[in-house]
Amino acid sequence: MSGTAPDFRDYQGRQDLAPLLEFASRAMAARHPLNACWHPGDVVWELKPDYDRPHRLRMYESDGGIVAVTMFMGANQLWLEILPDTEDDLLPGIAARAERSARRAEQPTLSIRALEGDSRRVRVLEALGYRRAEPEGVCFRIDLTKELPAAPLPDGYRIRDSVGLDPAARARAHRDAWDDLSEIGMPDARSSFSEEMYRGLATAPCYDPSLDILVEAPDGTLVVNTLCWADAASGIAVFEPVGTHAQYRKRGLTKLAMQEALRRIKSRGLREGRVSTAHFNKPAIAAYAGAGFELYDRLHWWTKPLA
Repeated sequence: MSGTAPDFRDYQGRQDLAPLLEFASRAMAARHPLNACWHPGDVVWELKPDYDRPHRLRMYESDGGIVAVTMFMGANQLWLEILPDTEDDLLPGIAARAERSARRAEQPTLSIRALEGDSRRVRVLEALGYRRAEPEGVCFRIDLTKELPAAPLPDGYRIRDSVGLDPAARARAHRDAWDDLSEIGMPDARSSFSEEMYRGLATAPCYDPSLDILVEAPDGTLVVNTLCWADAASGIAVFEPVGTHAQYRKRGLTKLAMQEALRRIKSRGLREGRVSTAHFNKPAIAAYAGAGFELYDRLHWWTKPLA
């Protein structure tokens, strides 16, 4: 089957969610110590809040289940994941199909996201005519088998989770964190995260409110929110998203929320925590380093002219 893609179909509804999450978990375990494109938590966050309707995510299947997943993040930018033992066979056909889609959209190039350290994927992409272009993101991880860093909360602040939390308050905490991104050059950013979206997210099978950690200020305002997704099968947890109210940044509160989540997932036997962000997001990078995470890889776009 070299150079060809297996049967594919788009995500149609909740009946596809369980096999999609199982694929993401398998890919995370198979790619370790590298990162896979999607952790189960990334899938749930990307498809929120309505898991019962079709989404722009394509699943490639063989007799053994899903072997690859792709999603266009724009007319000519593709995210993909392929089980490593099938990469050489499947990537050429999947890329060719994506190139045809980009051409139909009259795009001059196609870009595929990949890790710097993923030499196997990079080798295949370069053989297909792709070349490394602009940076996309940075990836951090922390070893949960080692002693975790800890720091005290400032007086009057407290850590809490989302168990029993008013959905409207949880949604407001997210908006408060994402409505002001002027520190990274996005002063007009506004979040559309609503109570209805949170309620939908909370129906996902791997959402755990006890790992949805917040920091509460002395006046009761929820000023930090860090949503941690634990995957027992791979032993890896990811944070997605992490946000802090603009008026409470640069106080070390984000790292305290993340460290609480790390202690909780460590107690459940997970081996590693991970988090990623845009390559230019210096405040987030500083916060993750402060929480004990270490930079271990960088994401780039590999681009091919389609003329």
